[in-house]
Amino acid sequence: MYKILSTIIIMFAALNVFALTLDLETAKEMALKNNNIIKAYEEEAKSASYKLNQAKGAYLPKINISETFLSTDEPATAAFAKMAQGKFDFPYFNTQLADPDRVENFETKIELIQPIYMQGKIYFGIMQAKEMDRAYKLTLTRIKENVLLNTIKAFYGKGVAEKAVEAVEKSLTRTKRYYDMTDNFYKNGMVVKSDLLVAESYLLQNEEALISAKKQVNIAESYLQRLLNTDENIQIVWGNLEDYQVNNLDALLEEALKNRSDLQAMEKFANINKYEVSKSKSEFLPEVALFANYKMNDENFMGDSGKGLTAGVMVKFNIFDGFSSTNKIKSSKSNYLSSIHKINDKKLEIKTEVKDAYFTYKASLERLAAMKKQVEAAYRALEITENRFKEGLAKITDLLDREFEVKEAELKLTMAEYDVITNYAELMFATGKIK
Repeated sequence: MYKILSTIIIMFAALNVFALTLDLETAKEMALKNNNIIKAYEEEAKSASYKLNQAKGAYLPKINISETFLSTDEPATAAFAKMAQGKFDFPYFNTQLADPDRVENFETKIELIQPIYMQGKIYFGIMQAKEMDRAYKLTLTRIKENVLLNTIKAFYGKGVAEKAVEAVEKSLTRTKRYYDMTDNFYKNGMVVKSDLLVAESYLLQNEEALISAKKQVNIAESYLQRLLNTDENIQIVWGNLEDYQVNNLDALLEEALKNRSDLQAMEKFANINKYEVSKSKSEFLPEVALFANYKMNDENFMGDSGKGLTAGVMVKFNIFDGFSSTNKIKSSKSNYLSSIHKINDKKLEIKTEVKDAYFTYKASLERLAAMKKQVEAAYRALEITENRFKEGLAKITDLLDREFEVKEAELKLTMAEYDVITNYAELMFATGKIK
């Protein structure tokens, strides 16, 4: 039996050696580096940056090269092909125009288009792309903050689960001791059989509670592993409970409206809609572009017959488009006003979140202080009842009830500590200051 126990102890020690030991700061750094959700939004932010470069590129000239092959004996098409090759003459007009032989033509064209003014589409497109780029970066910031909040919860969630196991193990040890005392009293005729059965029932309940507590450790570790993107076993280092200081509620509300990156992202998206209104109005302005092309037409591929350069200016006016532009302006204005209303509602939502988190945190501090007193009182009651039981002045049910109260008080104290930490984190998350 001793060898078996030694082997089990060595196995658990080996597991701890190879476990990933983390304090909170290291866990947060690992989450920011490895979390898949963050990586996904980082790629979206990169995509927005590329789209900004794409929008800026609209100011640059467009250069195209094309090669077109034509084979025809249709009179008009054949005549134009011959003209393009510079081989259309009077004899051809008199003898072959009505019934030409099959004509083959390779047209090589190099084309350049330089936008000058495109009804504001390029300028406002760039401004919209800039706002989009900023909005996605701000969204990424909020995603990272959310991952940090979840990491803090999962980190201390595993710590709470482990402390719960410790509390139940201590309770189980005490219950076993009380069971042995009751069994000894029963053998000496000092208690009845029902007392022994009650003690055994409490013992079995604690054994079941220990199994459940250990399961919760594994579940909590699984949540943390997902956030850190790792399959390694994790051993956390539970830091000391800090004395978290917070500003008054009015200051927190002001900071939240200033710091919240999701609100700032909404404002950037509203600016995109605002630029869309200006871009829609500019459709009534002219569109101007320079163009030039160089062509070569020949019977042979890449031949240089019939070559020539064409250049010009294109100006286009929107005279009437079936009220399409007018309705587009109205639609853009409605979208912009909608985004403004959503921003105003978001500000109210943020204030509500901050107030909720603030009062919840304050309540958790009071609950923690109360639970510390409750644990002390429960231990004093247990000690007194145990002494009375040994003297035959208390029933085993009284002793086991006091032991149960100690276990429950310790579990509630652990949860109270967890609530203080996580409620503070939620308050920082609500104000946009979580780190």
